Amino acid sequence: MSKKRLNDLIKDINKENAPPDGWKPEDKIEKSDNEKLANSFGLELSDFSDDGSDLDELRDIMEGN
Repeated sequence: MSKKRLNDLIKDINKENAPPDGWKPEDKIEKSDNEKLANSFGLELSDFSDDGSDLDELRDIMEGN
């Protein structure tokens, strides 16, 4: 079995499971503000604590509080 990048695997799975009339913009799941903040640093939401306290602290730092 060859190695496959996660992004390519996700594209393949989405293609295999696409509805007959294709994916529509309303099918897209929007990211939460916390997920956008984590991604802005090249991180995933799972890299932070479950209670979100470290994300709150990061947000305060970014806002200069």
